[in-house]
Amino acid sequence: MRLRLLIVLAVLILSATLSAANPGGEGDSLQSMQCGGSCHGDAGQNTTSTAEVAVMAQEQVWAGLLTTVEVTITNPVVSNTRMLGVFLLINDQAAKDTPAHDGWEIVADPNGGMNNYVEKRLARAADNATFTWTLRAPPAGDYSLLATIHHGGVSSSKPAHRTSETISLNIAEPPENLPQLAADFTPPVTRGLGEETTIKLSTVNVDSFTVEWRTDGGTPTAIIVTEGEFTLPAAVNPGSIEWRAHLSGDGPDQTTPWFALIAEEPGWQIEEFALYMQAFALLFLFAGLVMSQRPGSGDGDVDKIPLALDATTMVEQTPMMADTPASPQALPPPLGDPQA
Repeated sequence: MRLRLLIVLAVLILSATLSAANPGGEGDSLQSMQCGGSCHGDAGQNTTSTAEVAVMAQEQVWAGLLTTVEVTITNPVVSNTRMLGVFLLINDQAAKDTPAHDGWEIVADPNGGMNNYVEKRLARAADNATFTWTLRAPPAGDYSLLATIHHGGVSSSKPAHRTSETISLNIAEPPENLPQLAADFTPPVTRGLGEETTIKLSTVNVDSFTVEWRTDGGTPTAIIVTEGEFTLPAAVNPGSIEWRAHLSGDGPDQTTPWFALIAEEPGWQIEEFALYMQAFALLFLFAGLVMSQRPGSGDGDVDKIPLALDATTMVEQTPMMADTPASPQALPPPLGDPQA
């Protein structure tokens, strides 16, 4: 029985995968709106958020080139955790609704990943929030984009939801001589604190270009470009800056979208081998404790110690014996004639 228990415990430990808890949210991911729609489709299980949600895109989007889409949330009334989740979608059917289903490629999400659902903690003094996605456009055609949000409430335990109006985009084929970024160019998304970032810009049909950067929503500052490279200043605190390029060539001048570069503190990493070694150590410790609590069952394992007998107890427990009736005495012989 003990061997079976050890085998079951070992199988459970070896089959368990590493995971991270998200007590303040679900975590960024690629997913449809099913959590915001079908899971809470009953009106009695959710409320309508009082926030206003709007989606904005560039006026001209070229097929296969980079573009940005902004989701602006105004006056969100969120829970005490200040957590807000935002979906970028192509429809509100809660099925086949991620941008990838229409051929969009997510180059960077607002948190520096490549997900269509992201979460952020809002500052307590913030009246609005902007979430920006960098996308590579699909082939030429007509497309739709929308956003939906969900968050907790202050006075209610029910989740609150809100969906934006759907915007339509007409994506066209770029002219042959259009100044543009190279198809294989991907802007950096994240970096560490205290690190300058040097970027070499790959372009097509470009004779010259200039670059400017800004803090989030700040005033743009020009950067010196040398042999197609430029350097963005280091970040002292976690946060993000944005940069864009103005491209000139034979075709019409083009301006790239604002690309966000997020500076973040290095996170701690889990060493999988060390984690499993600790699990095995706990397993063997637990097994040893269990076995140490069970006495041996062999004849030679336990000494046979004679027990002292209490005479008084034995006397009290011994039943009293009844008096044995006396045997009947022999009768005298019958009287006969006297003998001489």
